[in-house]
Amino acid sequence: MKRIMFLSFCFFFMTTSASNADYRTKATRENLLEDAVIDLLQPQMYEAVQKHYGTTYQIAFQCLRVKNIKKLDHPGSWLFEATIEGMTYTEAHNPLDIFTITVKKDWEDLKWVLKDFKVRKYNPKEKYECRSPA
Repeated sequence: MKRIMFLSFCFFFMTTSASNADYRTKATRENLLEDAVIDLLQPQMYEAVQKHYGTTYQIAFQCLRVKNIKKLDHPGSWLFEATIEGMTYTEAHNPLDIFTITVKKDWEDLKWVLKDFKVRKYNPKEKYECRSPA
């Protein structure tokens, strides 16, 4: 009897456990490059958080995505402008705001700098699509 219960429990657990479902971002070249850009620009993203909230303590990002990236100057240059969007949260993923951050690398600084950011309040009734890292 114990064996039957054990086998039925195992069967139930295996059929209801989460698998590599379709909600995960596929590790394609484009998605990996997007993850790399997001990782590269984290200091500028948290600079915007610092300017807006006055602190970065217990504030993090989720649902990050690159909205736009373009070359500046001429083809072949290493000068770019990127726009990234993400949702800030605190504690156990309690959403705060949605940040749209524009960063730039141009001749003036030759490094990535925060150009502009916009913040809007997160509306829980809004369907905000999250992109998971690949």
